[in-house]
Amino acid sequence: MVYRTLLRRLPLILVSVLLPLAGCQQASVTRSPVEPPSPEAFKVVGFFGGAPSQLQRMTHLIPGFLAFDEDGTLADWDLRDTVTEAHAAGVRVVVSFDGEHWERNFLPMSDNRDGSRDRFIRNLDRFCREYDIDGVDYDWEIGGGFSPEQQLLYSELVIETCRVLKPTGRTVSIDAYFRDELNADAIAAIDWIQLMCYTDLEEMVAMIDYWRARGVPREKLLIGMAIGWGDRREGFDAELIAAKTRYARAHGFGGVMLFRTDLDPVGEHSMLDVVAETISSHHSGAAASAAP
Repeated sequence: MVYRTLLRRLPLILVSVLLPLAGCQQASVTRSPVEPPSPEAFKVVGFFGGAPSQLQRMTHLIPGFLAFDEDGTLADWDLRDTVTEAHAAGVRVVVSFDGEHWERNFLPMSDNRDGSRDRFIRNLDRFCREYDIDGVDYDWEIGGGFSPEQQLLYSELVIETCRVLKPTGRTVSIDAYFRDELNADAIAAIDWIQLMCYTDLEEMVAMIDYWRARGVPREKLLIGMAIGWGDRREGFDAELIAAKTRYARAHGFGGVMLFRTDLDPVGEHSMLDVVAETISSHHSGAAASAAP
């Protein structure tokens, strides 16, 4: 009797299951087997990539900046090979937007008067799905600080990005100095902040104190460090990078961000190697101190 009832109801069951799937088929995507890290995982974010072997030292790769127009249109950028290589190494790929042309691009797009912000986020969601991107990073920097209007526009953009992307398993982060780039609601919504404290330990501590005073938990702060700025690799300092990594590990911060890993040499003087060795030493020291 039960089997006959199930057989009679089977067509209705199949229809109720398959119709929603057909409606969602266009928006679905097969994700690569790279899961978001747990909240307690220590992140090593590399800006601008590097040699394939250097991916082994990262948890996240930011290949660079995705260009866009003030109307919310994204530039064409085929990241399939980059994502495939990174995911094969267990590394998440985060696409970033720079703030170099903020007056021409960010402000007109983010005020959304003509629906440009909504269009931008729809295009961004589509881009992430098409290329299997794991997260989005905003590097919107304004010299001299944000006005109240700019802060509100930026916060609304970030919050809306989180609303659309985070349910799909993608992260949303920002890069910041001391300034009030985001309001409290946006700070609560994002996954982490990458502090651009590239100069010395004094600057790093001051920047940490600023964001901690604004209520940002340690695990949402990543300590920034510079591998270099150009061909002469200004800012290249192995001792400073080791000290920052030790500090981040010892005080429970979310990780470190290295700018720029494309300038990092493979081999003897690699700053990614310095970070990896410092993390390994911390693990060894913690294990030794915990031993009976």
